[in-house]
Amino acid sequence: MKPHRTHRRPESRPWILAALLLLLGMPDAVGVAAPIQYAAKFEDNVDPHWVQHLTPFSDTLAKEKEGAASLNQLRRRVKKDADLFRTVLRSEGFYAAAVTFAIDQMSDPVAVRFSLNPGPLYLLEEAELVAPDLHPGVLELLEQTVRSSLPSRSPALAAQIEATDAKILEVLAQNGHPLSRIEQRRVVVRHDTQTVRTHYRIAAGPQCFFGPVSIEGLKNVREDIVRPRIPWKEGDLFDSRLLLKAQNTLIQMDLFAVIRLDHAPSADPQGRLPVHITVVERKPRTFKGGLFYSTDVGPELDVSWENRNVSKGRAKVAAQAAMSSPKKALDGMVLWRDFLRTDQFLQVDGRIAEEDWDAYWTRSLGAAASVVRDLNPMVRASVGGGFRLSNVEQASTRETNALLFVPAYVRMDTTDHPLDATKGFRFHLQTAPYWDLTDTSLFFWKTSATVSTYYDWAEDGRLVLASVLAAGSIAGATHEAVPPDLRFYVGGGGSVRGYAYQSLGPRDGGDPVGGLSFVSWNGEVRRRFRERYGLVAFLDGGTLYERAAPDFRKSFRWASGLGFRYYSPLGPFRIDVAVPLNRRAGIDDAYQIYVSLGQAF
Repeated sequence: MKPHRTHRRPESRPWILAALLLLLGMPDAVGVAAPIQYAAKFEDNVDPHWVQHLTPFSDTLAKEKEGAASLNQLRRRVKKDADLFRTVLRSEGFYAAAVTFAIDQMSDPVAVRFSLNPGPLYLLEEAELVAPDLHPGVLELLEQTVRSSLPSRSPALAAQIEATDAKILEVLAQNGHPLSRIEQRRVVVRHDTQTVRTHYRIAAGPQCFFGPVSIEGLKNVREDIVRPRIPWKEGDLFDSRLLLKAQNTLIQMDLFAVIRLDHAPSADPQGRLPVHITVVERKPRTFKGGLFYSTDVGPELDVSWENRNVSKGRAKVAAQAAMSSPKKALDGMVLWRDFLRTDQFLQVDGRIAEEDWDAYWTRSLGAAASVVRDLNPMVRASVGGGFRLSNVEQASTRETNALLFVPAYVRMDTTDHPLDATKGFRFHLQTAPYWDLTDTSLFFWKTSATVSTYYDWAEDGRLVLASVLAAGSIAGATHEAVPPDLRFYVGGGGSVRGYAYQSLGPRDGGDPVGGLSFVSWNGEVRRRFRERYGLVAFLDGGTLYERAAPDFRKSFRWASGLGFRYYSPLGPFRIDVAVPLNRRAGIDDAYQIYVSLGQAF
């Protein structure tokens, strides 16, 4: 039998208790040391260009206010910055750059000084390219690409060298080698000649052809709507540009939220590379509503509805209603995709409206059918036929018109965003001849054009210069013969801000009567700040002429103003306040205010 053991509690250690009491009673004795305060700067002889360029990379400068926990931490921080400065300078082509620093511990606060000498700018030598077993034609194209990307005697910039990697692979993928890779890239720096030479060794991989295409994710859209938009045939030489073209074509259908095209990681024994298309369908229906306001028209309510996926993707229908004090309008549209060919569609538009402006009163209904073709991703053209019946009154004279017309347009758009463009341009030319069935002698031709340009001054979308020039002419009939609701009008939020809607140009008894030609120009300086907000300064000008040819002896009416922008996920919300610079006594108000969604142009 084992003897019983008595478990004794360990003896208390008085020193532990004393230490706890010391910690509780004397906190100042064990407090954390205060941080070391320092002041950092570049030496005065450093070029201000480099000071501005390198400052954003510096932890030492960024953390100056909070200080450093110790001198060792400060030394590590400063040394890290110096190494980073050398890397940045090398990336800019200054491979012999010298960066030094000094820490003066005796100063209060501690003084940190950076000094640098960038040295000479190194230049590129002609790059060397080795690509065994590559077709001579493709090799020559590849060599041209490298020479244009890394031209001899140009600055040896790291970003330019890295960008060349992507261009090499891109050229190969566009010419039947999507499985290529860069086996080796050596950058040789020669300090004796102050030059840099890049050596590439390329593994081009097998020549590939388009293989079978599989499509995943279709639910409500028919596959035979998607497949005709694939711009290659099985067996064609692989070209990565066609993948992008297919993606853009599918995007234009407005049926998919996600479109992804991938090729297989390897080809079959015949060199055929399967392509897989993955799509996620958008919700087919969209309802929108908006409230707009301007001092010349008052509030306007707009609501719209569309179904983009009718008949399994073959058609689209839409309706829009607009209501304000002077205007009530209902528009409808039906669109049939792939009309006779995959790059065009048939669109039928209808409209019924009643409008009561200072210039005229009208009640009208009409419809038009047009064939619309995408000539390329940036250019769209249309031609069709339509009928319009209207009852219009101006200056106590009422008339009825039954007009046949042939509308046509050409649009080009190279901008980066439909509601808030920062670069590119837009061109829109529209024209239509009209015949009046109630008066067979009446014929006229109406044409207008606009050119909008956008220049990203700061190259980051934060400072944009925008302008639009518009002009139009109605030929073939006198001013009195053209129905008042089809003449041109200028003034208001859509043309020359600062003047009331349709108020510029000829007048009769104090009311505007429209014209047969016009010219207008708008210019804006758009400054965006803090991501969501922006300010705009603008100058608008224009006028209207009674005859088909503008009379430039008549001076423009000018207006200027300021605007505020809030950049919402739906687009920029804008408030513009415009002041007429050529104010007419008894006609023009002192200012006009416009509130809407989207930029003015």
